[in-house]
Amino acid sequence: MYTVVTHDGRFHADDIFGVAVVQLRFGAENIHLIRTREQAHIDEADIVLDVGGIYDSSRMRFDHHQNGAPVRENGLPYAAFGLLWKEFGPAITGSEVIAEKIEKKLAQPIDAGDNGIILYNTTEHDIAPAEVYDLVESFMPPLGSHGDANEAFMKAVEVARAYLERVIERAKIKEALREKARAGYDSAEDKTVIVFDVPMKRDLLMEFPEVKIIVTPDEEGSKWSALAVPTEDGTFETRVLFPSDWAGLRDEELAEVSGVPDAIFCHKNLFLFVARSKEGAVEAAKKAV
Repeated sequence: MYTVVTHDGRFHADDIFGVAVVQLRFGAENIHLIRTREQAHIDEADIVLDVGGIYDSSRMRFDHHQNGAPVRENGLPYAAFGLLWKEFGPAITGSEVIAEKIEKKLAQPIDAGDNGIILYNTTEHDIAPAEVYDLVESFMPPLGSHGDANEAFMKAVEVARAYLERVIERAKIKEALREKARAGYDSAEDKTVIVFDVPMKRDLLMEFPEVKIIVTPDEEGSKWSALAVPTEDGTFETRVLFPSDWAGLRDEELAEVSGVPDAIFCHKNLFLFVARSKEGAVEAAKKAV
């Protein structure tokens, strides 16, 4: 049994996810959590996070509020979650690659928020996205409600741990798919349209600039999709588009216009074409490149 100490009072995403990391590393059933700022408990704890004024992983101390607290190479300061993920992420995921992806996707944004750093500017719509902090904040008892903050903390940790487990599992699946994507690219004679006999994600082909479209079955194998590859991560812009007069059409109407007899659907934004057969999806793809 490990005694883990973090601060009491209001909680934030970095201490919630930090405790979730400790639970994933050592088992939730093996963690006795104390939320306090009392020095005696801090001194006696096996693991201390987000309180105590010390960062020393060899002593299992993971605070970031003290002068001289660690900063990443990119200039982004660590918070408790990032420090714990740095220490335990590779062991939890079983992969340095996956741990690093989660560090960039989740740990850095959470740490930035805890350190008061804004990572983005809004567009002309002036709408900010919902963030992990919003989810965590929803568990905090409202002021004046006299709700149990410790009980709320543990509920939030349970959600954070479940989310991390899903993120890790999806990352493992994606890395396995990435290897299949590379193998498909290596074996393909035509590098512009690559056909996969298993479901594949189009963003996994972005590292190959020649690839314009992938053809892939759905999970049931009853439909085949031709998917245009994005120009870069996080954008809706693609390397090619299907013909503009196919936009939003379905079934017989699409079959007549496209010349693909078993056509089902073409997305109105022209990045996706669905057919009933592999041959139909390939025919549509070749008409787009």
